Formats: sequence, structure tokens, C-alpha cells
Amino acid sequence: MLLAAALGAQAAPRASDVPSGAEVRVTTSPIIDYEFDWGRDGVDCPSCNGGDGNSRLTFVDGSRQLWVAHVDPLTGAFLPADGKGERVDRMAAFATDFGNGPEWALSQQGSQIVYTKYVGSSTPDKTTAGVVMASQVGSGWVPSVLPSGAHMQSPLASGDASDLEARVHYQDLAKLKTYWQMLDVAQPLTVVPLSGYAAGSRRWVPGTHKIILSARGQRLTPSAGYHAVFLYDTDTGATEQITNEAADNFGAMMWAAPEYGGDWVFFSIRNGAQLVVYRYQLQANGRRRWVILNEVSLPAETPYLWSPEYFIHNGKSYIFFQMNTGQDPSDFSQPSRLAMVGILPENAALVNLTPADAPARVRMDPEYFITAQGPFIYYNRYQWFAGSQTFVPEGVWRVDTQLGPAIAGMRAAH
Repeated sequence: MLLAAALGAQAAPRASDVPSGAEVRVTTSPIIDYEFDWGRDGVDCPSCNGGDGNSRLTFVDGSRQLWVAHVDPLTGAFLPADGKGERVDRMAAFATDFGNGPEWALSQQGSQIVYTKYVGSSTPDKTTAGVVMASQVGSGWVPSVLPSGAHMQSPLASGDASDLEARVHYQDLAKLKTYWQMLDVAQPLTVVPLSGYAAGSRRWVPGTHKIILSARGQRLTPSAGYHAVFLYDTDTGATEQITNEAADNFGAMMWAAPEYGGDWVFFSIRNGAQLVVYRYQLQANGRRRWVILNEVSLPAETPYLWSPEYFIHNGKSYIFFQMNTGQDPSDFSQPSRLAMVGILPENAALVNLTPADAPARVRMDPEYFITAQGPFIYYNRYQWFAGSQTFVPEGVWRVDTQLGPAIAGMRAAH
């Protein structure tokens, strides 16, 4: 996922605890900023991708090697445990080099990987950075520099299996402009016509060719001078501002919510400390407008919000995220916990995914994978040693959301 800053604070009641959750160590290996293939949505497809399946993960190790490994859909285990199943490429950018690691792309071409690489360089020289895609050809992976991808970084690709080709957006090395293009087609770059980007706050909207991102609000509006949420349509070039308040909104994601008849919903982080969920709801006058479904504030002991994402399970949407003690999520001396909320009134209360008796640790970059047992949330865990002012990675861990297995006929469509 893309890394972004979390600012601000607001107190709230203490989160309720998951009744029987426990932290389970998946691997002792420091697998940083891994991303799961579309098998994470609970539909394991062993025949997909030329028989390599879709229950996989990808990441870049500390030696800047890009790897692919498998995930056991029954147990959620990494195969192999250290994630180094098949090496895809070398000199790929580590997650902290630009703020993001590799990402999956999905289309009729199958699952591909997009990432930043130091092209033609044996050292991490940022002047050689470019956007690369890797595709499976036969029994191996073939990397290729993206057309117009030179001197660009941090690609994010679309993930709709019905698209003939995936689309990708990324930024220049200075993170001043965002561009998009078709992944496998040589074409001129198209710049997203917004300014004042919130670096790291941009996503594709599933089922569309739109990008949801944060940029500076329009002049002479309440959002002027603040970061607002926008939609940009890569088919038409149209932009639409969908939040307008005197507050910063980051980290937005949008999807069609099955519990609301497929209405569009999205969330954003308001001022770094409040999760706000919106619905594009039909009004009495026959028109639709964005209305707030929920405003989730965090417990006083962990008031800072970070790294939210969503998943859909058994016809309901859930949003999960970090709750940080400190304002700086990269401060490993400040412990953090994990939480989850639904978007229906009956499940919108904050649920603490971290067991009540869990040790004080930094927990970062949560990701979901829906196994045969139900949705698991995976994350990296770190221990801080105050005496030496150092932190030690404890590998990848997971917690069970306690939502249970998929109900027949209600598996997520991809």
C-alpha cells in the first residue's frame, strides 16, 4: 500500500475487543509491504495465471529482489514461509525508497506486477528509477519497463478482471504530478489535472476507470487550502470534488457496497484522526448526493488513524486500520493496535482486533486475506528497545476477524 501521513487527534470511547481473537505469527521473516493477489477475496483459483493460481503475495526484500510466494487458502500460511518462492526481478525499489512497494495489476491478461525499479543500475540511484511491469510467460516472469515509465515511481494498477488491459497511475520522482496510462499499450502519458496532491493518497475505483485521490480543494470554497477528495475519470478526463470542508481528507477508497444495493460508498481520514464513511444516496427529489454514514473517532489512548483499507465478506463491507499512540506512524517507540468497523448501523461500532492482553508493539501496514476460515488481517510487528533506541522486526502476524467462513453463494465477485 501507499504510505501517507496521519495528523491530528480526537478522543472517543474505548474500543470493544474481539471476543476470541489472538495474534498468530505467520513468519519470522521481515517481509515488508507485501501485497496479495486477488485470491485474497476468498475465491481460490488454482488454474488461473497458467496454473500458478491467484492465492499469492509479492514483495521486495532488503536486497531489492522482487519475489512471489503462495498463500495457503485453507490456513493462510505463506508458502514458503519466508516469501521467497520465485524471484521475479532484481534492483526493485524497497518500500521505503519511494513510499511503496510492488502492486498487482489485474485484467484479461491475468495477474501482473507493477513496481519501481532502478533501471540499468547496480545501485539504488534515484535518477535511474522507472516504472516496470512483470508478466508471467510460460514458467517464468518477464519484466519490462513501462512505456513512458522512465523517471517515474510508485505505480498503482487497476484490478478488474473484465478489462482487456489494466490501467496504471504513478507519480514523477518529485511527487508533484500524477500520470496514468494503459499498462500494456504504448501511448502518450496523460496527466491528472489536479494540483497540490497528497502524496500517496490515490486509488483506482473498482468497476470503473476512475481514480479517487486527494488534492487541494477549489478556491473560494470551504476546502480551499485543505486537501479534499476528488474523482478523476480516465475515460472522459472529467474531475469531480466530492468532499468540501475546512479539513484535510486523505486515504480515500471507494467501492460498490452490497449492503446498500450497490450504492457507491467511500471513506476518508479527516484530519488524521477520524474515519468518515460516505454513501452516494438517492434522495426524495430523485437525485443522489453524498451523505455521511458514519464518523468514527478513535480511543483516547490510540487517537491517530493510519492505513485504512476495506474488504467485502458475506455481503457486508468492513474497514480495517491502525490505531496509533503517536502522531508519527514511523515512530517505532509508539505502540499501535488494529481495529475494524462495518458500514451498517448495526455493525458500525469500533472493534479492537488486537487482543486486550497483547504486548505493546508497533503494528504496521495491515492487509486482508479471506481464507476458508474467514477474513484474516495480516501486518508487520516490531518491538522497541528504549535503552538502545532501536527496534527489531518480529515478522508478519495475523489476527482473525471472527467473521467466520464464507456463506455459500455469497463469495466476493472479482
